[in-house]
Amino acid sequence: MHIPDGYLSPSTCATFYVASTPFWYAALQRAKRSLSSRTLPLLSVFSAFSFVIMMFNLPLPGGTTGHAVGMAMASIILGPWIGILAISTALSVQALLFGDGGMTAYGANCFNMAIVGSLVSYAVYRAVAYRAPLQASRRVFAAGLAGYLAINAAALCAAIEFGLQPLLFHDASGVPLYAPYPLQIAVPAMLIGHLTFAGLAELVLSAGMVAYIQRTQPELLRQTAPHAQTETALVPASRRLWLALACFLVLTPLGILAGGSAWGEWRAHDFKDPGARNQIQIASLNHAPPASAPRGLQQLSEIWSAPLANYAPTFIRSASIGYLASAALGTGCIILLGLLAGRMIVRSGAARLRHIPFIEKTIRGLAHATEEALFAEEIAKRSGLLQRLDARVKMAGLGSLVVAAVAVRRLEALAVLLVFTALLAILSRVPLRLLLFRVWLVVLGFTGLIAVPAMFLTPGHTLLPGITAQGLETAALLTLRAECAATFVFLLLVTTSWIHILRSLRWFRVPAYLVATLEISYRYIFVLLQVAQSMFESRQTRLVGQLEPAEQRRFATSAAAVLLDKAFQLSGEVHTAMLARGFRGEIVLLDDLRMTGLHWLQAAILLAASCLIIWGGI
Repeated sequence: MHIPDGYLSPSTCATFYVASTPFWYAALQRAKRSLSSRTLPLLSVFSAFSFVIMMFNLPLPGGTTGHAVGMAMASIILGPWIGILAISTALSVQALLFGDGGMTAYGANCFNMAIVGSLVSYAVYRAVAYRAPLQASRRVFAAGLAGYLAINAAALCAAIEFGLQPLLFHDASGVPLYAPYPLQIAVPAMLIGHLTFAGLAELVLSAGMVAYIQRTQPELLRQTAPHAQTETALVPASRRLWLALACFLVLTPLGILAGGSAWGEWRAHDFKDPGARNQIQIASLNHAPPASAPRGLQQLSEIWSAPLANYAPTFIRSASIGYLASAALGTGCIILLGLLAGRMIVRSGAARLRHIPFIEKTIRGLAHATEEALFAEEIAKRSGLLQRLDARVKMAGLGSLVVAAVAVRRLEALAVLLVFTALLAILSRVPLRLLLFRVWLVVLGFTGLIAVPAMFLTPGHTLLPGITAQGLETAALLTLRAECAATFVFLLLVTTSWIHILRSLRWFRVPAYLVATLEISYRYIFVLLQVAQSMFESRQTRLVGQLEPAEQRRFATSAAAVLLDKAFQLSGEVHTAMLARGFRGEIVLLDDLRMTGLHWLQAAILLAASCLIIWGGI
């Protein structure tokens, strides 16, 4: 079930990295809140359990091999989120050190086994064992069923990923570039072995582990049984878990007794070996493999060379001793990584809770919002090139440059335009560091999610494995367009005061009442920010210690209600003041300046530059 490098296209691998990232992030956030000095060793020991268990290969129908994963065991004891971290850690050590699963396919392997497997096993276990006592036999049955369904769900996901590759990625003659077998072969070939031997192994392992924990340390089952009633005293016995891990570790040489490789984990040179080709054909429902390894598979399979490939260190002659040494090394790395990462999570979470309470974070946020607006006003007052231009000229000229950036089709013209934006920023005394962190990196991250798949999906001349020259050009074109357009808009906003932007809208025939409404809203946003900041600061001066989460939510709700009431009062006072000054429904704006000849010349220059860029870039 460990997908090697080369069996999935680069775009498929990138998709699964993106799909797995939210789950990893959610799991890390949950780990920060729930991990403690007592549960840290559990993360390490169950991650190591999963690693060791996956080294016990079982013979499957068709001459292939399979193994249990331990995903149900981890999610039942640790919960699904920390279980995702445990399995992902084991898979990372396997891929990096031993080449068991590819580095490009690591996201897909984690999605199948760590994410899908953990969530399915947790859902099945909670549904079947609902409200059962911790020592009930129903929990043993629930664990076995959860393990059986979880490993088959993971195998089905892997089979679908294998089977879609020939359909989506092939050359002009229809020859697959990556995994060679379609869905009608991949799905049954994968599931036959997992519905029988591998699934039963996962069932026995999960049920046996829960039965063992019920006798030795039943309190560990409470993490996923909040409504269960205990019947006996709970006595910690974590040493027995480490002893069980040591026993499995010593027995790992038994894992090499089953000959052959798992389905879909053949190496590139196996497609040319007559004996290996015969095994591939038998395991693939008697469908002959291609005459040689698919071109994409051949290229990607050489990306990463593991230092201890196939759990066989070259400096150890005995295969069984080398396998045992690899198991010990991998287990040690997992335990060390788990302990170090867990301690960092706990320390960072404790420091954040200790030094940044709710009220202080709110005050900082309000002050930061005010500072950002004032900083933009400060840049607008500097003596720079764009600051000297009339706001109407800037809106028309920079707006036309945004249109030019979107219309240009040549990379050279866009590159020149981006350099021009940087030059404008320098002449306008706008820090390039501000552009880098506020615009360029943000736009690069946002457009990258759209542009990166285009490098792999756009047909054309192959430049790198899975990447075409036309796809790379399309991605660069999209990114540079977004960078240039966003930079022009940002320069307009930071070099022009908000009041002048609003008043210049009248020149573009924006209704006067809308301009006046925006201007008043902008002014009184600062008033409300100051009121809110004063409220939170006054509450902080009367606060001793930290508020409980429920008290924090109650205070936030009451503060929002008070601010809403003050906003209504303020709107009434503003309307009364306007009536006292003669307001009768007709809005008159002060400083409604007319365009001079110099202004028209400046606007014409910018418009001409935009037209020249469009003419040269199309």
